[in-house]
Amino acid sequence: MEKICHFSTTNKYITWFNDDWSSVESFLNKHKLDGIELGLTLDYTIDKIPKSIVKGVHLSFFPMWLEFWNGDMNSVSELIGSEHDIIEYYGGTSKQAIVETYKKQFERAKLLEAQYMVFHVCHIRPKDSFTWQFSYSNKQVINAAIEIINEVFPQHESGPKLLFENLWWPGLTFMDGQESQLLLDGVKYNNKGFVLDISHLTLTNPKIATEQMCFNYIKKVLNNLGDIKNHIDVVHLNKTLPNHYMSQNQSYKLERYSNEANKVRKHQILMEHVNKLDPHEPFDHPLAKDIVELINPKYCVYETNPKTINELNYFIKKQNVALGMSY
Repeated sequence: MEKICHFSTTNKYITWFNDDWSSVESFLNKHKLDGIELGLTLDYTIDKIPKSIVKGVHLSFFPMWLEFWNGDMNSVSELIGSEHDIIEYYGGTSKQAIVETYKKQFERAKLLEAQYMVFHVCHIRPKDSFTWQFSYSNKQVINAAIEIINEVFPQHESGPKLLFENLWWPGLTFMDGQESQLLLDGVKYNNKGFVLDISHLTLTNPKIATEQMCFNYIKKVLNNLGDIKNHIDVVHLNKTLPNHYMSQNQSYKLERYSNEANKVRKHQILMEHVNKLDPHEPFDHPLAKDIVELINPKYCVYETNPKTINELNYFIKKQNVALGMSY
């Protein structure tokens, strides 16, 4: 198993390392990491990036896309806003904009000679994230995602392995092995599999309050997945213990969100809520090692959300120690 960390070409990460990839390589060596899973923005020049450290590329995620894909532009306007807002969000006003974005990212992942790509299979309307009431099912999201994926990734195209990541909202949740198999069978691209995100799976059980409960739950889910477990190539290692937050009444937060007229502040309220659910904290408990061993992935990705480079160092060290590495 190779241990790698999340890295992005967003301004935050690039500034931390002064846009110097030799510094990134030194950082990885210091922490005995084998490379990065790269969040690659389309505006960044990939010639700078050393191919040897790029193990995976995380593709874009559009949280709200089902209405847009199905051509329900009235609903899209209600959810997103003006035509300008729609173009800002999707890159265009027709569903081909999504396809073209993913095609560009696919080509860039091939140029970087990445081993795998990560694709989120999920759809969520903002208000539904507060209410947990959904008018769209896992299968509806999966079937629509299959349509997109088959337009972007040709069946016999050679390229990085395409791995589908679980979330806790409608789509791929790993709650039903048959739904996971539906996705695997429906996608024509031959080189495919799954990513299991520890926090995302944990969030499917709002009662989890301790690391032991997290371990027990993940073990149960994996046992229920049957053969699907053998297609999990990558683990995103991070932690959330959702019982405290998810036991709270969310209605006042939904009211704040619904009543906020300022778009920037509205988005902040939404992201505060999402980050409470999925804070991307390091899994710093010794049971992290047991959880990773249950899954036995090819890659273990330290996917955390540090606010500073010092915090990034600290988070990586904590997960290294949890996995049994000594300093």
